[in-house]
Amino acid sequence: MTAVEMPVVTMPGPTDDPLEAMVAWLAVDPADPPLGVLATVGSDGTPHCRHLLVSGATTDGPTFHTDSRSRKALDLAADPRATLVVVSADRTRQLTVTGVAEQTDREEHLASYHSRSEYLKLLAWTNDLATAELAPPGRRRVWAAAVDRFGPSPAQPPDTWLGMRLRPGSVTFWAAGRDEPSHRRRFVTDGQRWRAEELPG
Repeated sequence: MTAVEMPVVTMPGPTDDPLEAMVAWLAVDPADPPLGVLATVGSDGTPHCRHLLVSGATTDGPTFHTDSRSRKALDLAADPRATLVVVSADRTRQLTVTGVAEQTDREEHLASYHSRSEYLKLLAWTNDLATAELAPPGRRRVWAAAVDRFGPSPAQPPDTWLGMRLRPGSVTFWAAGRDEPSHRRRFVTDGQRWRAEELPG
């Protein structure tokens, strides 16, 4: 897996809108979505992390999609707090969003599925525990059966296709300078306004 290539953007100033800066830093292209790491909390308090594709980003927060039976979905159903981290391909920028996850609406849910590649659409139909437990030949048979049933690009998502939005409670921007120390600025909201604070690199 490779990190996402973020656009050339600048560190938001202390009085800038961190949500608009977050959208600019993510710059989600549905044809080539950014790769991020999502951290959730298990029922026993154990942190769980995994890579996923960032489906979209608005000032309401970044979105991602998963199977409703996945560990991340089960974790978020029990405790919706989560953190998403996205690093630029050249490792000069990092964006960290911490907040509370909620389900997206049906329109956004379907739009994200329809923007996915043929491979990812088929994966949504075949990525379950029963398939995961099969040896490679069995998994290939499941895949071939899905292609026979739906064609190379299933028109609709399965009932288990789940969209989530991470509503930011804090947004942290980190940037590495060529001839200066790295810079980390975190924005935290009290629900009404955002406050910026400087952190060591």
